[in-house]
Amino acid sequence: MSKQHTAPWFADSGGVFTGQEPFFYKTENFPWAKYIERNWHLIKDELMENLERGANLDPYMDKSLASRPERWRTLGLMFWMRRSQTECARFPKTWALLSKVPNLTAVSFNLLEAGSNIKPHFGNTNAIIRCHLGLKIPAPAPRCGFRVGDQTRSWKEGELLMFCDAHMHTAWNNSDSDRYVMVLDVMKDEFATQGANISSRVLGSVKAEVLIQNKPWIALLARSAAAKGLLSWMLSSWYRLDIALFGWKGADRIATVGEEG
Repeated sequence: MSKQHTAPWFADSGGVFTGQEPFFYKTENFPWAKYIERNWHLIKDELMENLERGANLDPYMDKSLASRPERWRTLGLMFWMRRSQTECARFPKTWALLSKVPNLTAVSFNLLEAGSNIKPHFGNTNAIIRCHLGLKIPAPAPRCGFRVGDQTRSWKEGELLMFCDAHMHTAWNNSDSDRYVMVLDVMKDEFATQGANISSRVLGSVKAEVLIQNKPWIALLARSAAAKGLLSWMLSSWYRLDIALFGWKGADRIATVGEEG
């Protein structure tokens, strides 16, 4: 993995990411990638079985990012080191496979319905590599595709796209059918020992944004940058303790905010 940074970049520090990480990473540099790709049918089949049984994917938390907010949906098994025992139990074969991935930080299923797109945005930090595993891909680019920086790729069923989430990226599905991918995040090797601190900081920042968007009284209290920063710090401190006590082996503790893709 890339070792260009001694300290991670965070979006909540302000400013646009200007690091030299590539837009996309080569899967051959990650031995576990082929293991996941060889078993992709198992993951897809388990997802389809759960959908037939009525499993729900929830709208992505930040509705401003989607052209049609209710049509970008996610179902999370793990989010920034916090695992949902309920969802992992619902997807035992998938979790058994993914739990072997080194430095695993997040796992979710992601649906982008036909005729929808995700607006250009950048992620929370450069400390992770985000991966999309194609599960049900209705068409190649340009009808259904993904762009990081100035590079456009097509998802392919059974193949991983690995990219730097800190760069500006966007996705679209202009086909007539829904697109499903599995999203997984892995902490870069150079940041692995900082995983709990990085995850708790991102969780605190994300949760603060969710509260500000949905609780008018909190939005009023957090009008200033200092107040918002204090709120994020308080939430991050709580998440740091939660991860230390429970980590990814805890009870049903996943944050209901989803994963991008």
